[in-house]
Amino acid sequence: MISKGIFAALTLFFLAVAPNLHAAKCSNASLKGTYAYSGQGFQEVTPDISPAGFVPFSQTGLIVYDGQGNILSGTFTISSTTANGGLSRGELGTGTYSVNPDCSGTAFLIIFNLNFDIVVQSPARHTFINTDAVAPDLIPFLTVYSLQKIVGEKETSETR
Repeated sequence: MISKGIFAALTLFFLAVAPNLHAAKCSNASLKGTYAYSGQGFQEVTPDISPAGFVPFSQTGLIVYDGQGNILSGTFTISSTTANGGLSRGELGTGTYSVNPDCSGTAFLIIFNLNFDIVVQSPARHTFINTDAVAPDLIPFLTVYSLQKIVGEKETSETR
């Protein structure tokens, strides 16, 4: 049998070491490949469309990361209530991202001049939230995105 003193010492040791066993280990390499995303939020509109000045929207698309801090390309489709029918499709263009060792980070999309905060749950899954107070030119604001790596993409990124 283990004495109470040894048991207490081992318990304290394991409690001290446990936080380090599950410490996050992320970097820009945590995001590499093509990810599908979906998001919901609000979009500014003129008062003739909504007296509140905004309407809900949903968005889906693809985004491609290089594992080195660059967004290489992407697509989007947005559906909302607007004067021109509410459907918009296009290219995301390029951008940059930075993932911290604690798996938080930031991203910037050049074409829309938009900033985002990132939380990486795993190399296959992460979330974005738009951090711009009000985006220009009726671009969505107050937006949360969920991103999932495309099935079949070879896993080459760093793991946590």
